Amino acid sequence: MTFAENLKRICEERGTTPTALCKELGLSTSKVSAWYGGSLPKQDVMVDLAKKLECSVMDFFYDGEDGEEILIEVTQPRKDEDLADILRVYASLSRRDKHDFMSMVYDFEKRNDKN
Repeated sequence: MTFAENLKRICEERGTTPTALCKELGLSTSKVSAWYGGSLPKQDVMVDLAKKLECSVMDFFYDGEDGEEILIEVTQPRKDEDLADILRVYASLSRRDKHDFMSMVYDFEKRNDKN
């Protein structure tokens, strides 16, 4: 599937259209025609589209050949914000605190394996 086809599919699942989405984001609606013509939006626009649609940018490039192994979840909001927060906190820690942090992560992992 093309970028435009995936965008249209995701919009339909969200109850909107690419044109309405462009209006909400303050983009020219002529962008939609360009996308259907094969052009791709700039990276920052793609990120804005994904945020508004609560999906991943990678969802726009799903090729439809994965069959039952589709990993794209466009029906639920992404939890990327949690991951970004975890990485931000980790990056700000001292070397010793990073070690302690990872020890806690491994403890959580062991607890999860037991369940």
